[in-house]
Amino acid sequence: MTLSPLQGRLHPATPLRRSWAVLAALTGLAYQQHNFFSVGTSDARNKIDVPLWVACTAVTVVVAVVLSLFIASWRLSHYSLDGDELEYRSGLLFKVRRHCELHHVQSVDIGQPFFGRLLGVCTLRVVMSGTTMTLSYLTLNQARALKARILAEDTADERLHQVRTADLVVALLLDLGTNLKSLLLVGIGVGPYVLSGELFTLSTLVACVPKVWKLTGRRLFTYSRWSVTRIAEGSYRTDHGLFDTQQYTYRASRVASIELHQPVLWRRFNWVEVRVAVAGAGKPGVLLPVCPRTVAEKLVLHLLGADSVAHLHAPIPAPGEARRATLFHRALGYRLGNGYFATWRGYFFRNSITICPAARIQTVSVRQGPWQRRLGLANVHAHMAGGNRVSAVHRTSAESTDLAQRLHQASALH
Repeated sequence: MTLSPLQGRLHPATPLRRSWAVLAALTGLAYQQHNFFSVGTSDARNKIDVPLWVACTAVTVVVAVVLSLFIASWRLSHYSLDGDELEYRSGLLFKVRRHCELHHVQSVDIGQPFFGRLLGVCTLRVVMSGTTMTLSYLTLNQARALKARILAEDTADERLHQVRTADLVVALLLDLGTNLKSLLLVGIGVGPYVLSGELFTLSTLVACVPKVWKLTGRRLFTYSRWSVTRIAEGSYRTDHGLFDTQQYTYRASRVASIELHQPVLWRRFNWVEVRVAVAGAGKPGVLLPVCPRTVAEKLVLHLLGADSVAHLHAPIPAPGEARRATLFHRALGYRLGNGYFATWRGYFFRNSITICPAARIQTVSVRQGPWQRRLGLANVHAHMAGGNRVSAVHRTSAESTDLAQRLHQASALH
């Protein structure tokens, strides 16, 4: 059945959103000239006296011209989703036309900042390999309709897991590695004041505050109300955010690898953080900030298939020679079979398991550092689309050569 095209303009608030930066820049420029002009009657010397009515008229004309240009640009901008192609046209003086075919779409993200929630508007980001098409602002109904059509969503949503606020708070407090980084930044900021006693040295602490906030409080607000929902066959959506709400959709067919991270203090609760690397994306994104291990394995089953879960257990340990290469050789391992490649790595603060389908491996490389060459060890890297890689480190030279050949054969067979 052929569906009717979806067409429309961006939200009428868009010109205001885009023009405020220009108006703010013009206001700052005008303020810089206050030493040369005075408004109204003034006895100041070396200043040009501008009548009040002239100043008000000039401000009104400038604001009207700027708003008129952005409103005209908004009226000439529209989107259209017809069949398998999404098109967006914009531009007043220079026409811009962007279009994408739906089978190239990797994910669709809906973002709703705090002030956008007050106005009932949001931003739709259509992610493709190497580029992103952004539509700001749309009404929530427009964004949802476009997203449902692009991803061919059905209405039978299935909530797979929602993170409890209490679990999230406890997990962030028990993330020892991140908290030590925060304490180190605070120490760097306070150190100069302790050593010198000069108040102005606290400016170093002010510079460290944004980084500390990013590691602590910002993560709490970002990860609040986090949930994972199955929205269609092979499509999964994350919803999160306390003030600025975000949605991100993963297609199982585009998942390159899944990572399970477990900080040392999470082990008694058997909690893990789940990250997903998507083909073409720069770095893995968070699928769940904290969840029980059983929930993580359920998500791996959904995204990668039934045979993948068995590869999260019983790794082949690192050889004895690896103990001379790293203190954390007991955490290293890998497993390859039935079309899946999984690797284990870790250190004192965090252990990680990464699993990927062998069919999505693009290239395989073997690397050997100077110290590894002396010990007869090497690293095997399975490279995925977008620069991500899954690595089995500190294997013997014979084992690494054999593993590289088996990975190459497994990727070719699928």
